[in-house]
Amino acid sequence: MKLGKYYLNEKIFIKLIEFPALYNIKTDEIYCIDKRALKILSDISESNALPNTLNKGEKDDKKFIEYCLNEGILTKIPQKRIKTAIEQSPIPSLRYLELQITNRCNLRCKHCFVNSGTCQKKKFSHFVDIDKSQELSFEKIKKTLKEFEKMQGLRVLITGGEPLLHSEFKKINNFIKDLAIRKILFTNGLLLNDNILKNLNFEEIQISLDGMKRGHEILRGQGTFDKTLKAIKKSIDYGFQVSIATVIHKENIEEFDELENLIKTLKIREWTIDALTITGNLKLNKELWVSPEKTYTIMQKYGFSVEDHPRAEGYGCGAHLMAILATGSVAFCSFYENEPIGQIDEGLENLWKKKKQIILKELECSEINCAFLQECRGGCRFRARTLSGNEKSPDLFKCYQFGRL
Repeated sequence: MKLGKYYLNEKIFIKLIEFPALYNIKTDEIYCIDKRALKILSDISESNALPNTLNKGEKDDKKFIEYCLNEGILTKIPQKRIKTAIEQSPIPSLRYLELQITNRCNLRCKHCFVNSGTCQKKKFSHFVDIDKSQELSFEKIKKTLKEFEKMQGLRVLITGGEPLLHSEFKKINNFIKDLAIRKILFTNGLLLNDNILKNLNFEEIQISLDGMKRGHEILRGQGTFDKTLKAIKKSIDYGFQVSIATVIHKENIEEFDELENLIKTLKIREWTIDALTITGNLKLNKELWVSPEKTYTIMQKYGFSVEDHPRAEGYGCGAHLMAILATGSVAFCSFYENEPIGQIDEGLENLWKKKKQIILKELECSEINCAFLQECRGGCRFRARTLSGNEKSPDLFKCYQFGRL
């Protein structure tokens, strides 16, 4: 094999998480690699040439280089790469960061749990006007995302409220372009237009579509369905990977066949379906809630996803996730906004060390030797606690979905 110029694909980055890995921020794929592959690719990343340590007579080395070329991991075309540190992550690794940059929103959804601590005071009180809204400063967002990148983070989920309403969204959008992480925008889609889409530096856009016209608008307001569907189509036309999130509620149960047919006509990356949790505004709209016994057939039949990443063994849901709220509080996930781990100024790595992980063997699911425990990872702990008052009890939605009940 000739020594020559080789380049690591500009979208692929070496990450040291529970194992040495290559992560493609464009496709969200993870390649697990061994120490030998790590050495070869690290040298190529630094020098843009096959390393002198490469054993030219070794079949495995040659096959590995050829595989990387065929997969597009390596190329002979010069790449404009983002420089990033390759350091060992904490274990378990923080891979996914929920970053709620603002709690301001242009909708008043009947199931919203953002600012759930104030939702019961007044109907739709989570709706925050311009003068009372809270948002993370650009400097704090910038500092946090650089820390996340250094900790070998994979995906940042930029959310709200409606993130496009952040007063410095343009600055945030320009900054994230040079981060070695996958950027996903969570939006209701109503503010997406040509000017925004042509300048967005995100790999993926997730838009909520909660049924057909009737079901969606009962939850999100009159006139939102057509605008949301238009935003989905426009985002796809601009070349973004688009995923759809749907919650099951009483008024959309009969719409899933029609919704599935609609989604099949679109180039959707992922369709995630989830059950509602009685928190936030849903406490005021409990008639929309659907029980585990009625949701499981929908959760079993509909939706699709791409291959998931390998997870650290022995841990429950959220093992690789943390949420930062617009208030500056940091929580296990956004459902736990009223039980903060700490404040953003403490530093991401310090906060991650403070997070109490869910250990599968400590759950009641383990005590009853549930055969599905490793696959469902105990389901949602917040939802389980909401249903039973006990955080270690089973998540009945998952029990029905997996056929245990």
